Amino acid sequence: MEDPEGRETRTWRWPTTGSSIFLFLCVTGLSHADALKIFNGTECVPHSQPWQVGLFEGGNLRCGGVLLDRRWVLTAAHCSGSRYWVRLGEHSLSQLDWTEQLRRSAFSVTHPGYQGSLQSYDHDLRLLRLGTPVLLTGSVQPLPLATTCAAAGTECHISGWGITNRPWSPFPDRLQCLNLSIVSSATCQAAFPGRITDNMVCAGGIAGEDACQGDSGGPLVCRGVLQGLVSWGSVDPCGQKGVPGVYTNICKYVDWIRMVIRNN
Repeated sequence: MEDPEGRETRTWRWPTTGSSIFLFLCVTGLSHADALKIFNGTECVPHSQPWQVGLFEGGNLRCGGVLLDRRWVLTAAHCSGSRYWVRLGEHSLSQLDWTEQLRRSAFSVTHPGYQGSLQSYDHDLRLLRLGTPVLLTGSVQPLPLATTCAAAGTECHISGWGITNRPWSPFPDRLQCLNLSIVSSATCQAAFPGRITDNMVCAGGIAGEDACQGDSGGPLVCRGVLQGLVSWGSVDPCGQKGVPGVYTNICKYVDWIRMVIRNN
């Protein structure tokens, strides 16, 4: 896989009762598919995205994710770590919100069709089973799966803590949100000739507004359901006019997701 040039790091202080844990947000060596951030987003209303998950390897923010039920999180297959620290109920990564929950992923199931080649990110989804179920609260809630595919023009939004386009503060401390719309398959095919399949859905394409580095595996939410996962798109720079972001098309995978959860 391709690696973007350069190196960016950031130290986070994560408050906990009685102690502080130092976390390092590192986006070094991320693949082309990982290179997804929110450009021109705004701070989400605190805890308005209670399904949003942050996946950490050691102290490094690896990817986003989506809570599906008390024990299962969905993320992108290219987020390939073996085990994660899963942070839920977060808004600020450095300030104590008093809503946070921390879990450890026990094992994962990657879609069997995922190949992870540079030419195709088809079937880019992966389920993580948490070692201990979460406590459902106002700040930690599952997101329903889309059972029908979204039409072009459907209004949606994305969220994440990935890098922004603000050079003075590229690593957001607080969860960022961005509104965007589904684009037609023809528009997406024109932007990425020969690389788009029916298992992908595209959104955005407005100059300067996109998902990019650090948001992989995060949710594309349309009309209150999970329509997509941040998968891949343009890089260097992200947010190019007429170039939409590419998301795993969740409506194609509902039966597989439910089967894995039922059998494990």
